[in-house]
Amino acid sequence: MADGGGGGGTGAVGGGGAGQASAGAATGATGASGGGGPINPASLPPGNPKLLALIVVQLKSRGLCDSFLRDCPTDVDTEPAYQHLGQKVDNFVSTHLDKQEWNPTMNKNQLRNGLRQSVVQSGMLEAGVDRIISQVVDPKLNHIFRPQIERAIHEFLAAQKKAAVPAPPPEPDGQDPPAPSQDTS
Repeated sequence: MADGGGGGGTGAVGGGGAGQASAGAATGATGASGGGGPINPASLPPGNPKLLALIVVQLKSRGLCDSFLRDCPTDVDTEPAYQHLGQKVDNFVSTHLDKQEWNPTMNKNQLRNGLRQSVVQSGMLEAGVDRIISQVVDPKLNHIFRPQIERAIHEFLAAQKKAAVPAPPPEPDGQDPPAPSQDTS
């Protein structure tokens, strides 16, 4: 599963890095270029990169990304795709090591790095991880993650819209309203 967008994340749910930096610009923080005041997210069109950056920051600040990252790994090791990938990697490693001729002067770090490169180049990890994601993340996507994300976005935009509407001027306390004039002319 590819990274979902503007952040320096590690996958669809990952985060950090560049996404947070771009979100600073989206909130109206001014850099060397000067720029104007804060941006009203409710006025930005759907899909606007600044709006998306603000939403990602909001989701992260609510801890949703962290909770998703905590919830998914708990189910991984029971899934058939995970067990199958583990068996494939074990078999691949055994076959690779069987082809190596051992001698006591062998550089173990070079052997380890060569094995790592072979596993990565085989493509089995990428395909296996995609299957694991489809078994673990995809079932939760529409029933658990999406409703939480949508609720957080709606609350965020509603709060921003409410903050953007100027409050009516306060009524003066303790002052009597002006008396009607009795002009008889």
